[in-house]
Amino acid sequence: MWRIRNHTPYKADRGWGRDKDGVHEWIVAIKGTFDIKPDGGVTLSDEPIEPLLLPEYTGEPGSSSLRYDSDITGQKPTTDILLNATAYAPNGRPSTNFLIEARVGEIHKALRVVGTRTWSGGLLQGFSEPEPITEVPVVYERAYGGYDHADPDPQNQQMDTRNPVGCGVVAKAGYKEGQPLPNFEYPDGNTAKAGPAGFGAIDSFWSPRREYSGTYDHAWQQSRLPLLPLDWDPRSLLCSPTDQQPGSYLRGGEVVELTNLTPQGRLQFTLPKAYFVLRTRIAGRTVEHRSRVATVIIEPDYPRVIMVWQSVLACPTDVDYLDETVIREKAYI
Repeated sequence: MWRIRNHTPYKADRGWGRDKDGVHEWIVAIKGTFDIKPDGGVTLSDEPIEPLLLPEYTGEPGSSSLRYDSDITGQKPTTDILLNATAYAPNGRPSTNFLIEARVGEIHKALRVVGTRTWSGGLLQGFSEPEPITEVPVVYERAYGGYDHADPDPQNQQMDTRNPVGCGVVAKAGYKEGQPLPNFEYPDGNTAKAGPAGFGAIDSFWSPRREYSGTYDHAWQQSRLPLLPLDWDPRSLLCSPTDQQPGSYLRGGEVVELTNLTPQGRLQFTLPKAYFVLRTRIAGRTVEHRSRVATVIIEPDYPRVIMVWQSVLACPTDVDYLDETVIREKAYI
């Protein structure tokens, strides 16, 4: 019961979920790990990564940034595009100010990298001179945000719910001296207003994901519990920044261009294409279903790209009679 027979070179796993109305969902994730060659070619890796059932963090869960979200989720409304990367100064020369850029199909995003700085000048709220840097990891710990709980009184504390693990947020001006400032910001606009600048995954309790999760109030307890709230939005399943969410699912074949995210300065390759047919035996019948590209994770420091294809099959009444799902790869159309 509930078996997977995987006839592909990719890794696969499965799990159960429920939709907004409580209908059971049979979730299958197919995960491909691809090495990026110096000439931009992409080949299946000899070290494939298994689908994740639980999130993984850069450090202590809850107090560090999310590195990978679970691959077993409800149906995402589009593809998550993520980068786990390092910023490299152009030509390897220490710099206090340069741009990093990523293009994936229709998505184009640029961030400004600023040398390491701190608050200075006390009440004048000035910045120290940035120190030249050669490379720096692109993580939310180095983006605008933070949680200042130095004062034991909660009324004198401050948190940026968009990025509680970041830097730059200080509850009182008098506490700013020597506190770190972000290395990453958007090229235009006020840093605090523009929010945390990064390419990586956003945790489920960070804004704006948490607002999409719905309202769990007394009315929900009385009329919906244990179902999801009526205002639950499937965008809560997306862990990428909103400006990294394409208007429609990626299909593979999209061109990826990275600037100053490798020591060489530029990396270009094309996302692999794969097409899967899944056949699930349930209650004595066979149901055929397809998959969509749910997640693309680009990691130029390896260099590699990880792709997750997801299929979600609604099973209103036959959960106990689901036998197995057979996965096969077909020629891409």
